[in-house]
Amino acid sequence: MNRSGLRLRVTLSAVAATTLVLIAGSAALVAFQRAGLTSTLDAALTQRAADVAVQLERFGTDVETGDTPEQFVQLVSPDGTVLASSPNLTGAGPLDLGGALDGVDRIRTVEGLPVDDDSFRVLSRRIDGLGTLHVGTSADVIGESVSALFGGLAITLPILDVALAALTWIFVGRTLRPVQAITDEVDAIGATELTRRVPHPGTNDEIGRLADTVNRMLGRLERANDRQRRFVADASHELRSPLTRMRTSLEVELADPQNTDRALREALGQVLEMQELTEDLLQLARAEEGLDLYRPGPIDLDDVVLRELDRLVSRGRVGIDRSGLSAAHVRGDRAQLTRLVRNLLDNAERHAESTVGVSLREDAGDAVLVVSDDGPGVPSEAAETIFERFGRADPSRAVDTGGAGLGLAIAREIAERHDGSLLLLSNVSGASFELRIPAAS
Repeated sequence: MNRSGLRLRVTLSAVAATTLVLIAGSAALVAFQRAGLTSTLDAALTQRAADVAVQLERFGTDVETGDTPEQFVQLVSPDGTVLASSPNLTGAGPLDLGGALDGVDRIRTVEGLPVDDDSFRVLSRRIDGLGTLHVGTSADVIGESVSALFGGLAITLPILDVALAALTWIFVGRTLRPVQAITDEVDAIGATELTRRVPHPGTNDEIGRLADTVNRMLGRLERANDRQRRFVADASHELRSPLTRMRTSLEVELADPQNTDRALREALGQVLEMQELTEDLLQLARAEEGLDLYRPGPIDLDDVVLRELDRLVSRGRVGIDRSGLSAAHVRGDRAQLTRLVRNLLDNAERHAESTVGVSLREDAGDAVLVVSDDGPGVPSEAAETIFERFGRADPSRAVDTGGAGLGLAIAREIAERHDGSLLLLSNVSGASFELRIPAAS
């Protein structure tokens, strides 16, 4: 309905406007036909009255009045005596048509005459020396013709409306088809697909100018995005060397068992965090530029998890519950999946109170990895924020815990690159993250 909204509104507006015009035109047509038939009937009455008047002048009151039931003639003297009449008025008194004549013909429509129940069109004329001549004819022909026309229009107008609605719907749909193509293409363009452009209809009308405008906007966005990515990549790359030298110097100083300088150890920790942040930024920049190549191959995901768990065990900061581990085989890039698992485990270690739980299984064609911790959990309003770049759940997962806010964002991007998903399952008692990746057949 949303896609057809404009199309439907245009169709309904066109049909409504056309219906009003057709109704007005039909009313005018009926009025013109009634007026035309009335004028024709009046002309016939005038001619008949003239013929009867000629007969009266020649033969007196003994005239031929005809024997047609739809017509009548009556000659009334000034004192109200019927001097002559047609057979269908034999025995009837003078017609009471009201109003005195002023020397000119008087024509009107009269009902309730003793001739018939029909309405009659009656012409009254003053005949000098004789009296008043009334000539009438049935007016049913007018009503019948108008009724026939009205009935035909009552059938034709709805058919015309339906046909117009169908044609308008088709033509508006064809007109808006390029707009729909532009909408679909814009909707399909992702943050990393700004090189794409919307289709141009090949016309120089409003839709063509819309396509040109959208394509120019996409070009500006692409250039701005390229500049931003290059800046992040260049900055991250340039930071690697000085950070590496600082780390090396600090590690050399702290390698001496006699050196117990706490400030040096804190500085080393900060340098390690900056190195991790720099590597994360560099990986994101490479991924967006397509430089982080995807090299798929068969992988035992349980081997990757076990190696990363051994790394956590060697640090000895938290306990590890690996009772839920089982074999799982996937197809993907080993380096990227290793980074994904490492980010999940580092995140759990950073926020756990004492224990990190890991389970791995195959379920419904997917390899399912669940990493949980017994930390403070994630507020419900931050369930999606933590997957954004530099996103943190405050206060339970604030900046003072050491996270830069990129680990989960990178993990989700890697999962989606492998046609999988990464979700926050629970945040009631600690946080639990579920990774699903299609299992290898």
